[in-house]
Amino acid sequence: MNKKTKILVVDKNADVIELTKTVLEGNNYEVVTANNTQTAMNIVRYEKPDLIVLELMLEKYDSGFTFTRTIKADPLYNNIPILMLTDVEEKTGYSFTQELDGYWMKTDDYVAKPIEADELLKRVENLLQKVEK
Repeated sequence: MNKKTKILVVDKNADVIELTKTVLEGNNYEVVTANNTQTAMNIVRYEKPDLIVLELMLEKYDSGFTFTRTIKADPLYNNIPILMLTDVEEKTGYSFTQELDGYWMKTDDYVAKPIEADELLKRVENLLQKVEK
């Protein structure tokens, strides 16, 4: 029996979690969820997901950055790709890009909400393929 690819979705918005989960599960991914960074870190430690989809603004506006730095600094987890999916620009006016800011954000991909289901799936697949290589 093949093990499903496990994706951790972290967002404080329950609707976003449910929508993202529905799209991913509909494409044969196993999805675990968290609504804060502490729960997310516990899931990473005990379930070691294959990929993380993460909102930037959780407990604080920059909680996602702290979380990504923690993950990428740990040799046990630093190979887990992180897709930051956020509405930070809409809420704060600050904008980021993977090309210019990814090195210090410690993300593997970055996209603004809202995102179409096919675009989300494309980005998830691209990140997972990079890990397989």
